[in-house]
Amino acid sequence: MTRRELEIEAYSQKLFAEEAEQKAEDLGYALELLLNDRFKLFHTATTSDKSTHEFLMGIARNIPINDIFRSVKASSQTEDRRIILWKTAFGPGELIGSAYHEIEFRSLPAKLDGQVPELKELLQKAIQKLPTGTLPPDVPGPRLI
Repeated sequence: MTRRELEIEAYSQKLFAEEAEQKAEDLGYALELLLNDRFKLFHTATTSDKSTHEFLMGIARNIPINDIFRSVKASSQTEDRRIILWKTAFGPGELIGSAYHEIEFRSLPAKLDGQVPELKELLQKAIQKLPTGTLPPDVPGPRLI
């Protein structure tokens, strides 16, 4: 490998590690929101296999911003991050869930290009229903340490 190829590979690995760290943080925030009953349902749908999909949103408050460019743009060291929980019930006792920060959630349909059109359409509808504002004041975010 050339020096340039090694630099590109190292940068790619750094981005991959940052994405994995972001995902782990988001899952932690989602768990805290879930435990404190801070998610609000914004869309429900049933697919052809009779699975029920629920999309819920919560806000993790005062999250430290670890990206200097986002921090400067926001003129703050913290942010309120919208977390989306996607729950799917396949039948009695068969429940799975995934959590995403908003940007990741909005990117999901593009990742399904050419595969599972029903799920892609489901996600597109959920994105359209995603509330544009923040949650009302009576839905405070959890304490984050």
